[in-house]
Amino acid sequence: MFKSIRLITALILTISVNAFSEEVNYRLTPFVKPSFQQITLNIDPDSPDFSGETTIHIDVTKETDTIEFYQLDLYIKSAQLLTNDTAVPLEVTAHEYNIQKAKSQNAIKPNRYKLHIKFSGKVNSTSDGMYLSKFEDRNYIFTQFEDMHARRAFPSFDEPHFKIPYQMTINAPEHHTVLSNTLVKSHKVNNGWQSVTFNKTKPMPTYLVAYAVGEFDSKEIPNLKVPGKIYTPKGQAHRTSFPAQHTAKILHHLESYFGQPYPYEKLDFVAVPNFTHGAMENVGLVTYRSSLLLLDDNPRTAEQRTPLMVIAHELAHMWYGNLVTMAWWDDLWLNEAFASWMASKVMMDLYPEQQFKMNLVQERAFGADASPTVKPVKKVVRDQTDVMDGLGLNYSKGESVLQLIESLVGEKPFQQAIQTYMKKHAWGNAAADDLWDVLSSAADFDVPAMMKTYLEQPSYPLVAFANNGDISQTRYHLQGATVKEQTWVVPLAITYKKNNKIARKNIFLTEQKTNISELAEADWIFPNENAMGYMRWKTSPEQLKGLLEDISVLNVRERKTLLYNAEALYSAGEMPLTQMMAVLDVLLDDTDPIIGNAVVYTLKKLIYLVDQSNEPLFAKYITRKLTPWFTRLGTQEKQDESGTVSRLRASVYGVLARYSNTEEIQTISLNLANKYLKDTQSVPKNMATQALSNLAMYNKDNWFNKMQTMYIENSDASVRSTLRGAMKFKDKQDIANTLNFALSEHVGPANTISMVRNAVATQDDLSMFYTWLDKHFDTLLKKLPAYHLARMPEYLSMSCHNKNIDLATKFYANRKDKHEGMSRSFDVALNKANQCVSLKSNNQKSFTQYIQTAVK
Repeated sequence: MFKSIRLITALILTISVNAFSEEVNYRLTPFVKPSFQQITLNIDPDSPDFSGETTIHIDVTKETDTIEFYQLDLYIKSAQLLTNDTAVPLEVTAHEYNIQKAKSQNAIKPNRYKLHIKFSGKVNSTSDGMYLSKFEDRNYIFTQFEDMHARRAFPSFDEPHFKIPYQMTINAPEHHTVLSNTLVKSHKVNNGWQSVTFNKTKPMPTYLVAYAVGEFDSKEIPNLKVPGKIYTPKGQAHRTSFPAQHTAKILHHLESYFGQPYPYEKLDFVAVPNFTHGAMENVGLVTYRSSLLLLDDNPRTAEQRTPLMVIAHELAHMWYGNLVTMAWWDDLWLNEAFASWMASKVMMDLYPEQQFKMNLVQERAFGADASPTVKPVKKVVRDQTDVMDGLGLNYSKGESVLQLIESLVGEKPFQQAIQTYMKKHAWGNAAADDLWDVLSSAADFDVPAMMKTYLEQPSYPLVAFANNGDISQTRYHLQGATVKEQTWVVPLAITYKKNNKIARKNIFLTEQKTNISELAEADWIFPNENAMGYMRWKTSPEQLKGLLEDISVLNVRERKTLLYNAEALYSAGEMPLTQMMAVLDVLLDDTDPIIGNAVVYTLKKLIYLVDQSNEPLFAKYITRKLTPWFTRLGTQEKQDESGTVSRLRASVYGVLARYSNTEEIQTISLNLANKYLKDTQSVPKNMATQALSNLAMYNKDNWFNKMQTMYIENSDASVRSTLRGAMKFKDKQDIANTLNFALSEHVGPANTISMVRNAVATQDDLSMFYTWLDKHFDTLLKKLPAYHLARMPEYLSMSCHNKNIDLATKFYANRKDKHEGMSRSFDVALNKANQCVSLKSNNQKSFTQYIQTAVK
């Protein structure tokens, strides 16, 4: 699964398929194992109700009187245990963690049985489980079962280590198209209803079961070795030419890397109008946010980047996660990290113009991984909220450490190890130790020892280099934070200059401190060759100055990481602002647009230091620093320009439009916005968002009504995304209107929280927002997907003002413990907010003095 989204340093409780502790009551009993499940569902997209029955073939290996399974929000009509011609009625009671206990009055002897259950339920609209999605007055049914949502649609053994075949039969009104994981086995029609039975699946976990019902159009995916189509809501299939054109190319590249063919009988994509996440790798029926599939025939280079990458990510899951599945959710990173890493590799190999080789994946992880509240990637998981806690690190930190290992092992040996891993565990489950075993065979270092320090404990090291050659490590943290100290196995690829000669040295830092005599009295030290490390580092001010004088010896990735590292040291209180800005100023003169993007990104990270007290000064500073880039780039896209240039243009323009807002910027914004309103293809989406956002903040010509009208009248997901990103008003009435619009039927549940967040993005004082939130909380509660509801404090209550922290604390006081996951999210948000306030208190004065001097 692709998601737009931390370590217990004490005991890590590992659950394996063959080792189960009866003390752990959040898992099903190990002596009842399913081997096959048949599911029949009666679904009408125009009805809120559904019903069904399921037969689960089970093996009971120990005498018991109870069969356990999962269900959530279903009504169980009956449950029976079948053997030969005997049907034993079972009494079902609900218990913690959605576990149902079906009890027999007599002992159930070890044997093979069939568990038969009849049930009914309500279709939800929050994109969890089986849910309703509306598009242009038509209703559609979709599913999202990862991670623990299959139990919302049918009773099951909803744990990833139970990989079994499934066979689906769906009864639905005849005019609908019915889709599932496999090809259709039989199709019957009677009295306006159809009964569609699909082929039995290959062994897979419940979270990969999928189906869809609705009035779909479709387009063939060419050049596949198996049948494949892209399905869309009615009337939208003509917009899928771009993903259809590239899918086979990506899939064939993955087959080549893994050394084995695509393992399933078909490959369909579905464009979903209302989707909480980006995409989901269901076997044979991959679902995507519609904005990723419904595109122009030839999108701009910058707008191709995310769709291609997400397709590569989901198709990589066909091997990582589907063919080989983690044994339990504590190893979800095995799925997501590998899919993200593989997607990056595909993008580098097939689409070099997207410049994925310049991505520093670890930068996406460092922020969350520095928090004192962060949990490890591999952590105790009992329920769905545990899975979602710190979910983003499964992707970003996991990918970063895989990238690091590959750089140490070598590309070819790493690939060979992965192919061995896939063949060994195909159609089964694996845990982290299984991966370490195969990688160890290709490495000349202790892979498990190194990886456990990154995945089984939180955060990452700050490595300090002293003039006498001492190297030491501490846990990186933001200034003022209190954290528990740790050590890591840190691979260091060091480039250094000494006596006017540049040399290199590779070491593993395994202790808290060591000494490398060659580094003593070095002119400068750069310990992160090609920016592959998962760490921050610190050298002396003199060595940093020397390195800046020799900046040309660093490649683009290294120059980027040097800047990001300087900002991180500043945020940790390990480097004064003047030194950090010296690094930034050197790189401001760099004409490479990749470095330009890094500079703007770094400036944006300092915006927490800007408020009403110094915003006019910051506007002058930004104008002076970014105008040269803006002049070079202009506002008009150029033929054959790279996506990097396009993103830089939008980023530079966006910062100037937000803070500088000169007459020239206002004129440009008005022209671009009006052009976009007339023809949404005439302006790049990233530029349109910035132009509309500028007008929302500063123009008085009723832009809320214009954007709202366009949102309602246009069903294009990309256009709606552009408008949501732009609806950042300063006027209180416009803000109130936007907040209320977010609750309307025109904004899907999956998009509600982003619109609410954007609506108040310009406000330093959130009093008005919390008044609104208090009044409308129950309405929001019913509309939000479970993931967004659980993470509401992190989405909506991250602030850098004490008053807002007090408002949030009061608002969540009697709410956070009533909703699964919200209390944890509040703790995370509160910690980040307090950290921000502390950093602002420590740094804002010197920051203001710096920009005041800089603009003289």
